[in-house]
Amino acid sequence: MKEIKYNRVGDYEIPSLKQERPLPNLSRFGREYQRILKEIHPGHYLALRAKDELNEELIRVDKELNQRYEILIEQYKVSRNITKELKEQDQMKWVQEMNNIKSCVEEIIWNEID
Repeated sequence: MKEIKYNRVGDYEIPSLKQERPLPNLSRFGREYQRILKEIHPGHYLALRAKDELNEELIRVDKELNQRYEILIEQYKVSRNITKELKEQDQMKWVQEMNNIKSCVEEIIWNEID
């Protein structure tokens, strides 16, 4: 027979019915998506936890958002003509342009998450 584990909550002991899996390591996009799920869509968050699909959802969305980030960075680099030659010729201009591109792309992704 299995031994039942209990969690103490105040003066009560509540049986631990299911062992929760630890959350996966996520990038900033995955962590932000998780925060939005918890705060803005708590019903969906709890449903995913109840079905034990939260980790898969977080990993999937994290991967998609990171891929989208990389694709948008490359598209902006092409559209603004940011090349290795520019990096070799004028590093400060290259850094400024890359920081500007990264800021724009992050803002696009944050707006898509919300």
